[in-house]
Amino acid sequence: MKIKIFNYTIKITKNKKWYQRKKYKSKVWSPPSSLDAPEAPDGYRHRWIRVESIGYRKRLRSGFSLVKGKRKSKYPVISEGRYKGYIGVGGLVLAKVNLKRMGLQ
Repeated sequence: MKIKIFNYTIKITKNKKWYQRKKYKSKVWSPPSSLDAPEAPDGYRHRWIRVESIGYRKRLRSGFSLVKGKRKSKYPVISEGRYKGYIGVGGLVLAKVNLKRMGLQ
């Protein structure tokens, strides 16, 4: 693009090599239930619970129990706060629930 101001001409060009070098990969959206989690024991199912919400204590009373993480596990373990030692990421904590209690078995 050329811009002419008074007696001066300014030439503006795009650096096409910069655009070609930086390749953007589109990420596929995945629902929160598909976050990495260990295999649930027989008769149980894992669910991610947001602990900042008001109703999470009601879920804990209704049969959900939080899943503890191991020291050298490949799953993210919360390192500080109220939920220290449990598997969690970004305000979500992994919980397990009995399938009989959910009415799925």
